[in-house]
Amino acid sequence: MELAVQEGERSIPEHGEKEDPFVGAIIATKDGEILAKAHRGELRVGEHCEFTLIERKLRDRDLTDCVLYVTLEPCTNESRGPGKQGCATHISAARIRTVYVGIDDPNPRISREGIRYLISKQLVVHPFDPDLQERIKERNAEFIKEKEEEAKVIRLQSKEERKAPLEEAKRGATIGGLSDTELRSFVSLSKLPYAFPSVEFNKWATEYGLLEQQNGSKEFKPTGLGMMLFGKRPSLLYPQVVFKTEIQYAKGEPEIHDFEDSLVLQWPKIREHLLNKAFRLPMDRSGAERVEVPDYPIDVLREAVVNAIIHRDYTIEGATNYLYIDPEKIIVRSPGVVVPPITIEDLRGFKPSWHSPNPKIMFVFNQMKFAEQRGKGISSMKQLPSLGFPLPTFEIQANALVVTFARTRLAYGKAAMSAQEYKEWLYIQAHQPVTRAQFATEFSLPAKTAQNHLSRLIELRAISSEGKGKAIRYYSRKD
Repeated sequence: MELAVQEGERSIPEHGEKEDPFVGAIIATKDGEILAKAHRGELRVGEHCEFTLIERKLRDRDLTDCVLYVTLEPCTNESRGPGKQGCATHISAARIRTVYVGIDDPNPRISREGIRYLISKQLVVHPFDPDLQERIKERNAEFIKEKEEEAKVIRLQSKEERKAPLEEAKRGATIGGLSDTELRSFVSLSKLPYAFPSVEFNKWATEYGLLEQQNGSKEFKPTGLGMMLFGKRPSLLYPQVVFKTEIQYAKGEPEIHDFEDSLVLQWPKIREHLLNKAFRLPMDRSGAERVEVPDYPIDVLREAVVNAIIHRDYTIEGATNYLYIDPEKIIVRSPGVVVPPITIEDLRGFKPSWHSPNPKIMFVFNQMKFAEQRGKGISSMKQLPSLGFPLPTFEIQANALVVTFARTRLAYGKAAMSAQEYKEWLYIQAHQPVTRAQFATEFSLPAKTAQNHLSRLIELRAISSEGKGKAIRYYSRKD
């Protein structure tokens, strides 16, 4: 990915009157051997780098099961025009099976269509790492700006833009059902160039899908999206917006609570509820002032809860988000499966993505400082082993994504571990892959003793190993 970004810097512009993107690509074997690199316009003016790689540099090479790394989403046949094949078609025809994509193409004639085509042909698509995505966006800032303006023109010229179901007003919804306080907060934090309420805001909110103008009149009604995000009591019209919580104490009956607030209010209220009810608050005197801290890192749990609010499938009307807490574990369940190109393995590998099935909800949460728009949140969970907690697990169960956090080693079936073995396992989780030498140095062990400890962790099914001899590496097991 890093080399592809560097290769993109060498791109040769073809136009003077409009912006051309900087795009780089690399094809490697599935074992990582680089076969060739290319950048836009390298061999011919305007030639796309994927075409340069597949049809020129590697034309006589069998690319079956090879891996492509490209900084911009591949184009499609439709975007290339009559008689021309898009890069996505060339990639599929070459039998490449895995593609890493830097960013979506902002061109409205391509955006997401290239990725959808690859997925439809059974290719596995992964995103670049967030820091590299930011570099690509910065380098292509003018190109992105130009294409975003082009997209606006296309939307305005469209006589009948297709709307998602939740971007339509529902019977019974009224403008009075929206929270003035939360909308003013959103306008202020997002630095929109107009106030709420105002004619200008209504126009923007209508274009964005929060409001719907009624038959050309001056009357506006909130859409499903507007009600869920900013409604005073959205659950009356959209019961799927409810976030259910259950706290099971060591003794006694569980404490159950339903949060029926607008989406933008749910996390602040859930956080307050957890701090008051679910977590012990020992005094931290490490600093100059006394600070109360929960017994589980609240910022990590915040990412799981906020992600559930943002990314769940709101078209599933009979299901709600659910948070369960007991002394051993924390479970966050959100309706809907992982949306391609993201896979459950990407989540288990803590690989963040720029994709969301609900990009407008994500935009609002980002503007209100509740979430990272670039998919950085999930990577923060990787800090857990350094804080004394195992990494969470990710599973798909009954059409829902289930994220499980352990508060103790018992929750992960690690009761057979000693305290030292648990500490060693957490170290491997935090630093994998780990060599025997690294392990021995970390725990001040002789080489043979270190090997015995590692063998014991393998016996406990806590870790696995790859390679042989000095090349052997140790990983935390995902099952």
